[in-house]
Amino acid sequence: MKEIRTILVGLSLRPRRAEVTVGSLGALHQARWLAEHLPASLVVVVSSFERRPWSDEDEAALEEVLAPLREAGIELRVQRTEERAWIALTQAVLAGEGDLVIVGKRDEPDQEGRRLGSQAIKLLRKCPGPVWVVKPEHDLIHKLVLAATDLSPVGDAAVDAGAYVAEHHHCELHIVHAFQISMELQLEASRLTEEEYAARLEAIRSAAQAHIDEVLSRSIFDGESVVHIGKKSPHLAIREAVEHLHPDLLVMGTVSRGGLPGFLVGNTAERLLDRVDCSLLTVKPADFVSPLAHG
Repeated sequence: MKEIRTILVGLSLRPRRAEVTVGSLGALHQARWLAEHLPASLVVVVSSFERRPWSDEDEAALEEVLAPLREAGIELRVQRTEERAWIALTQAVLAGEGDLVIVGKRDEPDQEGRRLGSQAIKLLRKCPGPVWVVKPEHDLIHKLVLAATDLSPVGDAAVDAGAYVAEHHHCELHIVHAFQISMELQLEASRLTEEEYAARLEAIRSAAQAHIDEVLSRSIFDGESVVHIGKKSPHLAIREAVEHLHPDLLVMGTVSRGGLPGFLVGNTAERLLDRVDCSLLTVKPADFVSPLAHG
């Protein structure tokens, strides 16, 4: 994973109160932890798009949550913007002003039980850099990081990012990969014995394990990892792993599809965004094109 030197943190105030949201506080606390351990500097991005004019009470509420970080010696600056938060954060990444974006999930689920707000979803879809969406109730003690990979370059990047976080948090690293039977093997299955078919499946598993081992060997992770490889649909495999392992953080790659950069983030990611209760860290492929890249 690219070395993190500058972290962009999106902070929001409650709509009708001069009070930083719980989700934003979670994002700020996670950013502080990373800033202290990497180390890294922080850029706190605050949008007044939905609360113009910005009041003295708003300023006091912001300074109240930032004061402990300043007192701890963390290098930070505040970037105020009248743009929507996701636009300002994405533009900052495009300008090379940040290596990682951290925002919070909703304080409370909406009527349909969703915890990801529109700002977070837009960042996951449109921001070219890694985006970390923090669960508000998270205590920042990472016991287990789960990375999902499809063995593609962006899947490798997800494993590498998961390894990066797990190493810095000194926690367990689990990796999940799901494979599906190719059409060629399906057609050939009727001509194979049970032993031959089982051997083909084992060859697929072994190749996947070798690929993941190679990615890990190039990462900074120095601990023991656990790899889960299964024959099922990717979104089901990831969801089952989340439900079984209860990770603090799920890391996965996202890609746009359908010829519309930044509009969707791939079948697997779209099915999972609002179905996992943990924090999320998403990474983009090297050739990802943000819709904001050309104005």
